[in-house]
Formats: sequence, C-alpha cells, structure tokens
Amino acid sequence: MVTPSIKKIREVEKDCQKKLEQAHLQTEAIIQDALNRKIELIAQARKETQKTMEELARRAEEDARGESKKIADKEKEKIKKLKEKVKPRFHKSLSRILKETGIQLK
Repeated sequence: MVTPSIKKIREVEKDCQKKLEQAHLQTEAIIQDALNRKIELIAQARKETQKTMEELARRAEEDARGESKKIADKEKEKIKKLKEKVKPRFHKSLSRILKETGIQLK
C-alpha cells in the first residue's frame, strides 16, 4: 500500500517539477519579449526625438534668417535716411571747401 502512494507522490512531484520548469520558461520568454519591446520603444522614441530636434533646429534657423533680414533691412533704411540727410550738407560743405582752396568746377 505504501509503494503505490510513494509512486503517486513521485509522479505528482515530477508533474509539479515539469510545470515549474514550464512556468520558468514562460516567464523568461515574457521577460525577453518585454525587454525587446522596451528596446524597440526606446529606439522609436530616439528617432522621434531626433526628428523633432531637427525640425526645431530648422525652424530656429528660418526664424533667425528672418530676424537677420529684418535687422539688415532696418539698418539699410537708417543708412539711406542718413545719406539723404547728409547729402545737401555734403554738397554745400564741398562747395565751400573748393571755393576756399580756389578750385573751380565746371
């Protein structure tokens, strides 16, 4: 009577051991899948971040060019106004200097 019970216990132990090993293998597979997914998500996030950074850099460069052009246009306008303001004085001053030095223009 003891022998069939011991055999049954051993069978149950073997069955439990097999199930435990299967559970370990399944757990390892789940963990490996999760790690692979994590790696994929990190790579995808890096790509998206890189694209976003490139887009932001492009926009910043365009904005800087626009601002630079505005500043250059303002400076050109100031120079033009100063030239217009100085022009009559320059001719008068040049004419006076030429008269004082005795040089006659035709």
